[in-house]
Amino acid sequence: MNSTLWIMQAVVASALTASGFLIMFLPKKLLANKLSWVNEYSDTMRYFICITKILGALGLILPFYFSIVPILTPVAAVSIAIFMVFALRYHLQKNEYKDVPATLIFFVSTLFIAYYRF
Repeated sequence: MNSTLWIMQAVVASALTASGFLIMFLPKKLLANKLSWVNEYSDTMRYFICITKILGALGLILPFYFSIVPILTPVAAVSIAIFMVFALRYHLQKNEYKDVPATLIFFVSTLFIAYYRF
């Protein structure tokens, strides 16, 4: 089970880190075609969302790996799950049903990680 959890943590953390850096550093015009929310929020909010994703990814891996306050790993997982609830709400309000499955997968994965890491 421990190996499964580490793989799940690595996959979720990698996806969050990659999306965080891509959304942060790619030009807004380029992102607007794929991500409708980029036009609806300010650049400050976009950066906040990206930094939150990156910090959440770090929180999934580092505390448990280094055994320094390992309780922060499930706390980070729960925080990411809450983040995904807000993302799911946004996608449903905007009728972006193609993004719902991925959001649900991240939600369930992070709850699974949180449950078994507590």
